[in-house]
Amino acid sequence: MTGLSRRHLLQLGALIPFTDTAEATDATGAGDTAAHVTAVPFRLDQVRLLPGVFTGKRDRMLAYARAYPVDRVLSNFRAAAGLDTRGAPPPGGWDDATGNLRGHYSGHFLSMLAQAWASTGETLFKDKLDQIVAGLRECQDAWAERVGAPGTPPPAPTWGTDGLTLTGDGQYVGLPDATIDGLTRCTIAVRLRLTERRTWSRIVDVGTGTTVNMFLAADDGAGVRLAITTGGSGGEQRITSTTRLPVGEWVDVAVTLDGAVGTLYVDGVVAGTNTAMTLTPADLGAPKNNWIGRSQYGDAHLAATVSEFHIYDRVLTTPGFDGNVVAYRFEETAGTAVHDASGQDRHAAVVTGQGGAPGPSHAGFLAAYPETQFIQLEQFVTYPAIWAPYYTCHKIMRGLLDAHTLAGNEIALDTARRMGEWVHSRLGHLPRAQLDRMWALYIAGEYGGMNEVLADLAALTGDATFLDTARCFDNTALLADAAAGVDSLDGRHANQHIPQFLGYLRLYEETGETRYRTAAANFFDMVVPHRTYAHGGTGQGEIFRARDAIAASIVTTTNAETCAAYNLLKVARALFGHAPDARYTDYYERALVNQILASRRDADSTTDPLVTYMVPVGPGVRRGYGNVGTCCGGTGLENHTKYQDTIYFRSVAGDTLWVNLYLPSTLHWAERGLTVTQTGDFPRTDTSTLTVTGDGRLDLRLRIPSWARDTFRVTVNGRRRPVTAAADGYASISRAWRTGDRVEVRFPYRLHTEPALDDPGLQALRYGPLTLIAKSTATSYLRFPDPLGTAVPGPEPLTFTVDGTLFAPFFQGDTDAYHAYFRREQMP
Repeated sequence: MTGLSRRHLLQLGALIPFTDTAEATDATGAGDTAAHVTAVPFRLDQVRLLPGVFTGKRDRMLAYARAYPVDRVLSNFRAAAGLDTRGAPPPGGWDDATGNLRGHYSGHFLSMLAQAWASTGETLFKDKLDQIVAGLRECQDAWAERVGAPGTPPPAPTWGTDGLTLTGDGQYVGLPDATIDGLTRCTIAVRLRLTERRTWSRIVDVGTGTTVNMFLAADDGAGVRLAITTGGSGGEQRITSTTRLPVGEWVDVAVTLDGAVGTLYVDGVVAGTNTAMTLTPADLGAPKNNWIGRSQYGDAHLAATVSEFHIYDRVLTTPGFDGNVVAYRFEETAGTAVHDASGQDRHAAVVTGQGGAPGPSHAGFLAAYPETQFIQLEQFVTYPAIWAPYYTCHKIMRGLLDAHTLAGNEIALDTARRMGEWVHSRLGHLPRAQLDRMWALYIAGEYGGMNEVLADLAALTGDATFLDTARCFDNTALLADAAAGVDSLDGRHANQHIPQFLGYLRLYEETGETRYRTAAANFFDMVVPHRTYAHGGTGQGEIFRARDAIAASIVTTTNAETCAAYNLLKVARALFGHAPDARYTDYYERALVNQILASRRDADSTTDPLVTYMVPVGPGVRRGYGNVGTCCGGTGLENHTKYQDTIYFRSVAGDTLWVNLYLPSTLHWAERGLTVTQTGDFPRTDTSTLTVTGDGRLDLRLRIPSWARDTFRVTVNGRRRPVTAAADGYASISRAWRTGDRVEVRFPYRLHTEPALDDPGLQALRYGPLTLIAKSTATSYLRFPDPLGTAVPGPEPLTFTVDGTLFAPFFQGDTDAYHAYFRREQMP
């Protein structure tokens, strides 16, 4: 085992940049770096972005960070700890006052502020960060005073011979993921008996919050209403009626949607119709707020007895049999589980409230809800009854460590240390078989990068106990498969597992156990390119699909979860630190320039992050922007405030500088007395100039992009410099550099097509690093016989017209309908 001094954490994006409070580094800036790392990135505060596409996106996110109130970030934590919320509402979405994932968004927000401070030096970000850390510490202290205090269980569901009675005081039924994913035609049918008519109470509500949702309201003041939107209440498509549901009588309510017409039925009679219903459940992406009896808007809960609930994947006029998507008969007599009779095993769960919260089992506990979910996970309770408690724990701990390493907040480190001790108290004594079963649970067992953050904590504190805690998060079966090169990813939740491998790399760095690094490297190769789309994203419905099934896995709106790209970029970046190779940075460029840039809308908002959940690749899809409180809303806060984190890497000895990305930026390498200024307008232009200030010998290594291997050109001080790509994909220029030296790099863009691995006839059009999208509302693949031969420059830079269809860069953040792939017709 290697020593645990504060050392080499620079290899990860927002980790351990040596601040003024950290240990001194040597003359090269390398410090006490682990022997297992070959290349390390620079601190965020050492690299400044220059104006361009990236700063435009970043500045919009910084405006949101400036405006968002600190008290909202802390609201759920204060409420859970029994402290005054100061009248502030919680963030909302999944991070509302009752959501089982509440608290995660606040952790991401803390990381965003730390990155913003390191990137800009703007005092406001540091002040807000310090306020949040102080507030979290106050909550942690309040929990510590209640250690061992008894609680009371939540009320039991009210089952009867005629169904489940929802009392209206916070009870609802949580529906599982994928309940309505991808449905372009559907029928929803429910049989219920109202106990009380409550305006806007929901029979069913599915969505991600108030921006993207579909709901069936029992009463809107005039009658039953169906509404669906991807643009908030102002963008709702509605079926309204004047039919009031009776109180105390059984009634059948149904709604049908076919992409054009929506019809509402009450007791088999048409109660309302809308012939202009273009939205369907498929347009909602992959929502997780799927409820019977609860509203995205916080409206009154449903007070009714429900005896049947069915969803069908077709339009029916007389539903009379079990739904083939879900079918709940509510025939249970006890417990919270609701059996799905459709054969799809989409079992639901009754949520009756938290009960009286007990005090935590150990000092150090910090969350925006009681310890209950962690206890239930150890009892193998499944999602959606609980929702990834260690995932939320990771976001909070990561935010705290970022506050320490990027902004020098010592209270943040101590707060995270206490949390780590609490985690060890819960998991350190559990048998391996129990831990493996916990981490195998879908969503409930998702833990983000807990192994990563605990390894970081071990390095920062010198306490090796945290390495033992990190090993508790070994996902034994998948880890063994990946280490052996066995691809067992098909069917696994993508973002549940990607960050685990980032943690394995950290464990390798701290322990030297090679199986961890081997597993991470093999895992990356199983995903890239075998499960990635043209913009660098991965997954369908958040799930890894079969190896090389690219065309076969493309659907309408549920490809390429943004969180998955966020974490896969981190894995690629960390692997580069161990074995610098352009295949990692080629992927990094593809996903960053296309999916990540596209994931932030080109519009201003100080109340909404305006980021994506999915960045779909199907025909005629649109992006949905918003996502306050969702997982991708959280990672989206971070994505756009750390663009510079991988532009440059250096060797441990400080004698080599890798230029990985050609983003306009300035590198301040104080330890070497060097400044490198990179000018250009990437990705809008295909040139970049690096100007050196300072003197010294240095091996400058320039990435030769895979798409420009034959055309890459370099001049040094105006003289052509012959370069060739080495086996690692980089060109080396080693010399004694002087102030004023200029390196001009040209990487000409050219149009080329990229076929899907499993269907060569399905192709994407690319222009240099850019994936181009066809602007079209057609819902079937466009067909072109010779796109390269018929493409002509379009009306704007970087655009082309192919047979009358406009192709534009993927990174443009708009809501236009588009096609990422087209069908290549064979020439006659």
